[in-house]
Amino acid sequence: MQKIIDGTLFERHHTPYAHEIKVHDLGHGHIEASILPRYGWVDTGAVLTPQALADHAACLLEPLEPSVVAEKAREHRDRSTRRARTRVRRLCKAKGCNTMWTLTYRENMEDRERLARDFDVFLKRVRRLLPGFEYVAVGERQKRGAWHMHIACPRTASYYVINGRRVKSYDLLRSMWRGVVGRDNGNIDVSKNRKLRSAAKLAAYLSKYIGKTFDQAEKWVNAYSASNGGIRAPICVRVPWDPSSLSPVTDGIAALYALLDGEVGGSSVFTKFLDGGGFYMCLSPPDGGRVLE
Repeated sequence: MQKIIDGTLFERHHTPYAHEIKVHDLGHGHIEASILPRYGWVDTGAVLTPQALADHAACLLEPLEPSVVAEKAREHRDRSTRRARTRVRRLCKAKGCNTMWTLTYRENMEDRERLARDFDVFLKRVRRLLPGFEYVAVGERQKRGAWHMHIACPRTASYYVINGRRVKSYDLLRSMWRGVVGRDNGNIDVSKNRKLRSAAKLAAYLSKYIGKTFDQAEKWVNAYSASNGGIRAPICVRVPWDPSSLSPVTDGIAALYALLDGEVGGSSVFTKFLDGGGFYMCLSPPDGGRVLE
C-alpha cells in the first residue's frame, strides 16, 4: 500500500510496529476488548517527477465516477452501521438492560417523525413514574411499512403503587402508551422470553435492528436514542512488535489475558480473530446477566 504525502512517496510497512489493546469495562460483569495492529509508513526513496506529481494532483481534483461514489457511500454506510451497532450493544450492557418493551400501533403507522414524537411524550410520563429511568431505544420498520419502538431497560417491577393502589406494571405502561396514541390504537409488550433475559443477549438482539432498514432512502432510519450516561473511556495498552515472534498478534493476546487476569476465569468468554490481523474478546457473567425470578 502506497500514498503520496507532501510530494513524497510512502509505503506501509508489511508488519505492524505494535498492537493496540482497548478494554471497555461496561460494568455488571461485562467487558469487551479488541486488539488491532498499528502500521508504520516509510519513505520509499523514490524520486517523483514533476509530471508524476502533477498527474497525482489532477487525480485528486478529478470528479469520481458515479459507481465509485456509490461504492464509497456504501462503505461509509457500512462503517456507520457497525459503529452504531457497537454503541447500542455496549450501552445496553453498561446500563444493565435486561428487559425489553415494544411499543406498537394498531393502525399501520408509517410516519417515523410521529413515532419519535409519541415516544418522547411517553418517555416523559415514564420518567415521572421512574425518575432516572435508563433506556436504549431503537425504531424498527416492518415490511408493511409500520413503525414500532424497541426499548431496552433494566428489569421492570411487577407492580407499582399509584395513589395507594398496587397496579401491575404491564397495565400501567400500556395505559400510559395508549394515553399518547389513543385508547384503541396502541399496545406494549414487556419481554417475558427467557432467551432474552440477559443483558448480553438483549444487547445483541437490539443491536441487530441498527441498519435493518438502512437500504431505504431516509437518512434517519438507522437512528437510536438512549438516556444520559454513557460508556467509560477504555483502557488502552500498546504492545510493541517483537521481531522474533512468528505471529505478532499472539503477543497482544498474551498481554490482554494478563491484563484481564482474574476476570477471565469467572466469566463466559467469546473470542474471534478479525480481518486484518485483529482480535476480539467479550466477557459476560456466567449467566449472561440473567434476570432472576
